[in-house]
Amino acid sequence: MNKLKELRMKYKLTQKELAKKLGVTPDYISQIERGRIPGMETAIKIANFFDTTVDEIFLANNRTKSSQL
Repeated sequence: MNKLKELRMKYKLTQKELAKKLGVTPDYISQIERGRIPGMETAIKIANFFDTTVDEIFLANNRTKSSQL
């Protein structure tokens, strides 16, 4: 599962609720959860919202995929 989706579910937020808090569309949140890499500004907003780092959210997914190869 995508790290963003894990965090969103942990905080019991819908895509629509998270999108509103971040100032983006629910469709954009869905795209990120399916693998789209967000722009740096959005990535930082997401990391700040969840009180973590951009690396933890977005690079953790890539490390997991790489280790499975």
